Amino acid sequence: MSGIKQICGKELARVFKDKKMIFSVFFLPVIIMVGIMTLVSSLSSSAQKDVEAHNSIIYLQNAPAGFDDFLKAADKECDIYTVSDRAGTEDMIKNGGADLLIEFPEGFLDEVSGYQTGAPVPQVKTYYNPSEDYSRAAYDTVSNGVLEAYRQLLLSDRVEDMEGLTVFTVNSDNPDMVIQDEEKASGKVLGMMLPYFVTILLFAGAMGIGTDMVAGEKERGTMASLLVSPIKRSSIVLGKVFSLMIISGVSSVVYVGAMVAFMPQMMSGMGGDMGLDLSLNSRQIAMMAALLVAIAFLYSAIIVLVSVFAKTVKEANSYVMPVYMLVLVLGITTMFTTKTPHEWFYAVPIYNTSLTLQGILTQEVTMMQYGITLGVTLVLGAVLIGVIAKAFESEKVMAI
Repeated sequence: MSGIKQICGKELARVFKDKKMIFSVFFLPVIIMVGIMTLVSSLSSSAQKDVEAHNSIIYLQNAPAGFDDFLKAADKECDIYTVSDRAGTEDMIKNGGADLLIEFPEGFLDEVSGYQTGAPVPQVKTYYNPSEDYSRAAYDTVSNGVLEAYRQLLLSDRVEDMEGLTVFTVNSDNPDMVIQDEEKASGKVLGMMLPYFVTILLFAGAMGIGTDMVAGEKERGTMASLLVSPIKRSSIVLGKVFSLMIISGVSSVVYVGAMVAFMPQMMSGMGGDMGLDLSLNSRQIAMMAALLVAIAFLYSAIIVLVSVFAKTVKEANSYVMPVYMLVLVLGITTMFTTKTPHEWFYAVPIYNTSLTLQGILTQEVTMMQYGITLGVTLVLGAVLIGVIAKAFESEKVMAI
């Protein structure tokens, strides 16, 4: 036990007594993460304001008398033009020079006023470019709002009692239409991104230090003297894994705290301010804490295992990169999970931790699912520790 404590203390001191190391491991990733989130929020907010401030460029073909004024009344900032060259107008929409083309049939008002039962219904056509933000916004505004209001106006000229045609309305007077569990809704907001960032940043935080703990010592020649010391090799293994687990665990707490603190800002900047309370209760915190310890234990074991079979830090980083990419991919897949996960998903290493973190935040994970994830993660970590210990006993593997 004293050997484990001695090795663990040596590795922790190497990190926590170095100010540059503390900054690069614990603070730099947070600064980068917050910077990225702030930048994304700012750019998204700026793009939205730019679209809202844009004066839509709308071309009309065969427009009925008075429609220009009706359109101007609905959207005072739009610029209205009459089509003189149809092909040229379509090219302008394709190239972003115009936003929308509204085509009325010839004699539109005569067809509407003289409509007889069974006759074809006049059709108004709109053309836009969905790949252009301005064009898509103009289409949404005109097609879903202005033209519907114009249709109702013309219909009121034909029918004396408009109320008689209204069979029902939808939410015209329903302030209580939203029914949701606030805690679950908050959890879904956090659960969309938090598990991904936690698992990715936790692994990334341990990766640089972990590869140096074994492969780095091999490369520097200090591993040989450590192996001939009176400390058991199993104690060396556990000391290095536990120290790496503590470092990655502390870094994950810092990352989660920063993520939760800045999530409301990001959601507000991206137009997603739903007035949610992005907080966790004591049960969620306890479950997350235990799971984060297990994840840190597993990731530390994986990184140390990879480093054992490498002779240099560069070689170790090349070995660990595929594992990092796997964690990255599995983290992304949980961000877009919509269906209820099958029970056996919680037995899939690495993937189950992201899935369970998401379930904890949304309060949808069962104790059985949580127990399976925790158990599988700890057992797999313990198995890897055994493999590392065996590798340390092999002179061939530990040869420099």
